[in-house]
Amino acid sequence: MAILGLLFAGSLELDRFARNQSRSLAETAVAKSVADVAFITRDYGFWDAAVVHLGPDLDTDWANDNIGEYAADALNMSRTLVLGPNNETVYAMKDGAVSSEPAVFSPPSSVLRLADIARAASWDDPQPASAFISIDGEIFIASASVITPEKPEPQIVGSFTRCILIFLRSLDEESIQEMGTAYLLPDLRLQSGAAGDGFDALPLLNDRGETVVHLAWRIPVPGQIFLRQTAPWMAAIFLILAGLIVMALKRAYAQAAVVERLNEELLQRSRDIEHNRGELMKALEVAVEANKAKADFLAVMSHELRTPLNAVIGFSDLIRNQAFGPVGHRKYIEYGNDIFTSGQHLLSLISEILDITRANAGTLTLDQQPVDLAALAGKCLTLMTPQAVRQRISIDVVDRGGPNIVLGDEVRLTQILTNLINNAVKSSPEGSRIRIKISPAGTAEIALRVIDKGCGIPKSELANVTEPFRQAGTYQTRFNPYSSENSGTGLGLAIVKRLTEAHGGRLRIASKVGLGTIVEVVLPRHEGARSEPAPERRIATN
Repeated sequence: MAILGLLFAGSLELDRFARNQSRSLAETAVAKSVADVAFITRDYGFWDAAVVHLGPDLDTDWANDNIGEYAADALNMSRTLVLGPNNETVYAMKDGAVSSEPAVFSPPSSVLRLADIARAASWDDPQPASAFISIDGEIFIASASVITPEKPEPQIVGSFTRCILIFLRSLDEESIQEMGTAYLLPDLRLQSGAAGDGFDALPLLNDRGETVVHLAWRIPVPGQIFLRQTAPWMAAIFLILAGLIVMALKRAYAQAAVVERLNEELLQRSRDIEHNRGELMKALEVAVEANKAKADFLAVMSHELRTPLNAVIGFSDLIRNQAFGPVGHRKYIEYGNDIFTSGQHLLSLISEILDITRANAGTLTLDQQPVDLAALAGKCLTLMTPQAVRQRISIDVVDRGGPNIVLGDEVRLTQILTNLINNAVKSSPEGSRIRIKISPAGTAEIALRVIDKGCGIPKSELANVTEPFRQAGTYQTRFNPYSSENSGTGLGLAIVKRLTEAHGGRLRIASKVGLGTIVEVVLPRHEGARSEPAPERRIATN
């Protein structure tokens, strides 16, 4: 009976834990969905281009390409609304159809309240206002953000009422099903009432804290399922054990001998376990030594390989440039170029492997000094200009809220930004534009973002793209399927991630195939940096 009681109590505790866990997953899913819409809304609202094109002289083509048809197709937004200073409809998109006529999308009072909340945000760091709303029986995640210059002039701050950009994403049946699958919430659905029999529910609130709808899911009951499956067997086992106990009492003397033998076997097994533990400790020591030997080997081999490689690169450079006179046959010049290019590639690969090894072993050292990220970006653009010019790609650098100074190793920070720009150039079509934004991220961090409209990274590969020798696989399927120059080694983003973490920062990648990629590196701000604004700087390669 005691065993059955313990099983029953354990099943109840397991069900309670499963219910709490499912509710925590539901809260995480809702928070993540709202944060995604808010992030996009603030990014598009806090943008000089939006101020210019969505102001009094509405640029309809620009609006369609960035917040209208593009928002529906690429950002998965159901509706877009731009409100003027008096909350009049300036531009609207509804289910992919765009118009500047107010009748297309007349904002309800709940949307207007979000606009008023967003309009009260600061000019320096406007934050979006987000909530759940219901329009004609359909539930949306709505986020409103003021359309504000990235670095407003002091004389215009507060001098006029700002326009509002509002994105709405529908919580339709398909999106709810995807959320349930992603967060392991069975039978996830929206319902007007609270939780029913066998279901738990989470209220989705509007800007006033009132419940708009409930997100409900079936409560997992693994304990009950286990109990139903095992209770009959446990009852049968209990009866069998009772019979065995009676038999054991009748054969007490015989069982005593068996118990003594089992005790001896148990002692022997304990000695075997202790022996195995010692063997495992020795094996661990051997593994540690082997890892150290691997690191030492890579360091030595890196030096040993670089020495002849430098000679190969130098001599091939002399041959291809015909430093001591004509070679005699143009094929030798071609071979000299091939040797020089291959040597440079191999030398770069050796350096990258050594960096990865040092980062994994925790032996990577940083010479940390105050570094101005805008000046660093200018230096990196100088290095990347030839490659960008060959593909007719322009690169803009926007530095706002500066000076944006971090404490870091300038060489390693240059390596981070150069790798990101190189990846963006590789994945971008000819004649496209790459944007680099440097801006504060809160009060203690600075965000460096590289934005391209290239081929993008498949969603299934985003989790592994920062692992060594793992590539997104899109360079070979977009612009030049047979290009070895674009293929790379698969170490660029792996090095960026490890160098960023070595500086105490973090790396975030958002991408969609066919639309482009945003890579964000967030670094701690240098404590001694001044906080007064700095002028915006733009650098471009043509």
